Amino acid sequence: MRRLALGAAALLLLAAGPAHPPLLGDEAWTEPSEALAHHLTHAPPECLLRPDDAPLRSQIEIGRALFRSPTLLGGPAARLGLSCNACHLNGHSNARFFLPELTDRPGAADVTAEWASAVRGDGVMNPVPIPDLTGVSARTAFGHKHVLSLTGFVTKVIEEEFQGEHPPPQAFAGLIAYLRALDPARCPPEAEQALTLAAATDEVRRPLAAAQDADEATTRLLLLAAQEALGRLAERLPQARFAAEHKTLEGLARELGAMRAQARRPETGWTARFDALITELGMQENKTYFNEAVLRQALVTR
Repeated sequence: MRRLALGAAALLLLAAGPAHPPLLGDEAWTEPSEALAHHLTHAPPECLLRPDDAPLRSQIEIGRALFRSPTLLGGPAARLGLSCNACHLNGHSNARFFLPELTDRPGAADVTAEWASAVRGDGVMNPVPIPDLTGVSARTAFGHKHVLSLTGFVTKVIEEEFQGEHPPPQAFAGLIAYLRALDPARCPPEAEQALTLAAATDEVRRPLAAAQDADEATTRLLLLAAQEALGRLAERLPQARFAAEHKTLEGLARELGAMRAQARRPETGWTARFDALITELGMQENKTYFNEAVLRQALVTR
């Protein structure tokens, strides 16, 4: 679990020569500042259409999970824990994104970086502003090369910009459905929302629920997305205080790995143990890194 939660981010920061390893994976690509703890505990709200059509809802949920999975991108990005959501936080432009391998200024990324792709790499640091994907379905051209279809653009991002493998058909259709469902009319009134234990728990449950309607290849990707979400949840628990909970999460992650190998969905027993752990953690959430003050203190004293 510790490898799932922190290994990739630690490699990123070590490559850039930081003074400290990250406490959270997102720290590796978040601009250092006095407001770092706030930025790591808050995010813009997701502006997501939730259609009445059940099959379309299932498609959107599949795509949502993969949008947050580093595995989708492949190459160095996947190995180091970077997902679409890192640059496009909940579908928005991440103005705090700063990763030396991809940018020389916050809120931008070099789409021709050799670090990410031998296909597109041009040897020049030339980042462009990260676009907001909310409302992307209304556009007629995509990216700095003005690709004329969203499917073509997404394919080029995965296969050329990041050297990933083209996803299975159902998974790719879900990703496109999710992007098209990012609707400005669905934006909540608040500019940002706190990242909470409930929200992190949801990021585990939703891929597992989506797997109920997925084919074998997509199910494996969704179970991996759930494992990755477990890792992100685990890193929010200070190791010294939550050693027993880390051990439980590690066991749950291993079980998901075994299920993934067989494309088998979680059974009632797995879900019950996960729910029981979350109930226990809920009584101590104020002592975790979901709490901005606790995280700020840990960043200062590490």
